[in-house]
Amino acid sequence: MSTVPLPAPPTASPMQRSVTADANNYPVDNPLPHVLPEGQNAAPLEVMGSTASDKVVVIMVGLPATGKTHIAKRICRFLSFFHDIPAQIFNVGDYRRQLCGPQMPAEFYNPENKKGAAARVMACDAALDDLIEVRRKRGLLLPGSFV
Repeated sequence: MSTVPLPAPPTASPMQRSVTADANNYPVDNPLPHVLPEGQNAAPLEVMGSTASDKVVVIMVGLPATGKTHIAKRICRFLSFFHDIPAQIFNVGDYRRQLCGPQMPAEFYNPENKKGAAARVMACDAALDDLIEVRRKRGLLLPGSFV
């Protein structure tokens, strides 16, 4: 059996790194946030054909427990840490739990249940209203305009 030598790891990383220690005093190699000089855009944004001033709303839809919240949190953390782009999550499930309680029976989600459907629509509308309000406060919406 022959072995193929693995390529040597790169000696210099293009990303700046910070070496700190954890609770057990073991070294931890962490990336530093991406800081842009004023007036310039990050290369990944330019490659995508957009700029740092572009505003995007990402809506995730899918079956329960398929990772939507996890992915949304990862995207939010990535944008704020590496690109210094403010990002916020509006989870309709959190709004529904505030309006209706944490534990709802399966009948609540039945499409023929008019009260349950109305409550779910109300939670969705509350999340959308908060999104619009945040965008308006950040100066991203003109008075009277919609997202």
